[in-house]
Amino acid sequence: MPYKPPSIKALARRFGEYLSNVWSHLQYYRYEASKLSKAAFLKLTHDEQEAWIKANIPDDEINLYGDNYLGCSYELDEDTLEDYIEYRDDYGLSGIVSSQLPNMTTERLEKIDDGADLTLEEVEALKVGIAEDDYHGWQIHSGQYIKVRFGAVYALYVGEDIGQGGANFELEAVFRSKSKAMLALNDKPMIALE
Repeated sequence: MPYKPPSIKALARRFGEYLSNVWSHLQYYRYEASKLSKAAFLKLTHDEQEAWIKANIPDDEINLYGDNYLGCSYELDEDTLEDYIEYRDDYGLSGIVSSQLPNMTTERLEKIDDGADLTLEEVEALKVGIAEDDYHGWQIHSGQYIKVRFGAVYALYVGEDIGQGGANFELEAVFRSKSKAMLALNDKPMIALE
């Protein structure tokens, strides 16, 4: 099939979207004397930052959907993991592990059912299996730029999916930049980023 170049309309639309995106980012670098400086904003306590955002950013939670979605993470409680290992028959532990490690032998699965200690690889497989079955334990991460006097800071939010109502977000932390927020997210266990 021969290559068909994009139409002029499609190219114009993409260029317009690009310019719109650049223009919106340039707005952060307009000087606004009424706003806090970046350093002053970052020195505020977490509660003061949250109050300032609520007071100065209209519809701040609406901005957390769409392109501002960053990903999700799952943090497994150690007590839950120990329960799965201790009550392996009740939870079907060998089935969970084998669903993540399909090359396990029947012999090894029987040993696990009989109470054998799990290897590190099997424990990791168990953690992933538990996370895959737990629809309500995942945390949603989103963020947005917050305009300060000159420039912007990046506010990172964490939330829980509440179904058709969206998510209930809470301010997790404010960072100097989005890249610093992404580094903080990468430290979370079982993270899936967009």
